[in-house]
Amino acid sequence: MSALMLPVLATLGAITAVAGSSLFVYKLVRHRRERFDEFRRASYVGALSEMATRSGYPLEMLRRWSPDGVFLETLLEFLKFLQGGERQNLLRLSRELGIVERFVTELRNSKRRNSRVEAVKALAEFADPASADALLEALTDPVDEVRWQAAGALAKIGDPRAVRPLLEALHRETDWGANRIGDTLVSFGSTAVPDLARYALLNDPSLSSTTAHLPLVARVLGIIGDVRAEPAMLSALESDDTELRIRAAAALGTVGSLACVPALGRALCDVEWEVRAQAAAALGRQMDGRAIEGLRESMRDENWWVRQNSAQALSEIPRGVEALIGGLDDEDRFARDASIERLMAMGLVRKAVEAVKDGSAGERERYIVRQLVVLGRGEYLKDESASEKVAG
Repeated sequence: MSALMLPVLATLGAITAVAGSSLFVYKLVRHRRERFDEFRRASYVGALSEMATRSGYPLEMLRRWSPDGVFLETLLEFLKFLQGGERQNLLRLSRELGIVERFVTELRNSKRRNSRVEAVKALAEFADPASADALLEALTDPVDEVRWQAAGALAKIGDPRAVRPLLEALHRETDWGANRIGDTLVSFGSTAVPDLARYALLNDPSLSSTTAHLPLVARVLGIIGDVRAEPAMLSALESDDTELRIRAAAALGTVGSLACVPALGRALCDVEWEVRAQAAAALGRQMDGRAIEGLRESMRDENWWVRQNSAQALSEIPRGVEALIGGLDDEDRFARDASIERLMAMGLVRKAVEAVKDGSAGERERYIVRQLVVLGRGEYLKDESASEKVAG
């Protein structure tokens, strides 16, 4: 080995030794810090458990704890599992310690993305009405996660002032972001319906964009299921936008009254099968006998989903079952198949077979079995003796 290599090797050895020692010290310090954090966390859990069940607590001691990040983490985790009076005790404690105000300040003033995200997440957990103004401001934050967390926090608070800004934000969002806002709007429930309905009716000039994500708004209204949305959904059912008509037809199954039955009946003839299928399903939920003829005709539709939804709807409408049974004699093969499958699913074919076998069958039961035999669909009967009795 040359003399020149010895200093190099010595230097590398020294560097390695220093690096190894530094790593050991770092791990030791980190381990002790983690153990200390766990010790503090355990202490905080015990103290918070006590505080949650009491209306009084030593504020001076808590003020010393409140700047500690471990205390704040423990408090937020604790709040996730508390309800009722115990949760209110800790929320009151947080307000008195200025914790909520601290997170509000962080959300408004911090230039760091992660700090604002953590602040808004904490405010969502506290759900304190005093933070609503800051959360409303955060709906325009340049960071997606801040905006979406702020929307969720406002929904948790139940502040109706958030609905319009959320609707105005829709046109600025990607589809994925808009869907997150939609889920948040659902959380507001009936509180959001007036603004949602105005948006869907396209008649609110105060909104900066009244055309973005209308199918999403229709879906939200359908999930909420408030009848005040019916006029907006009837209007949307006449739209040139296929996706909007689909969503409107589906929504009318939950927000519609009997007044929407004629419009849904017309939608059974829509050029798009998805609209026809949703209209059929919605008519079943209305359970209005005026829909029977249209649904009977829709069992001849070229699309399987439309036929199945129509048969399902008939099974839910009073006197609709008679139309299903009558469908066994329909000239259209699709309609016959839809009727058979629905009657099987309802258990009426099995009951008819059993009644024929034990001799208690009425005319309706004998007709069902006879038609299946005539149609050559004996496999649905699963009983040759019943077929023979009817044939005999």
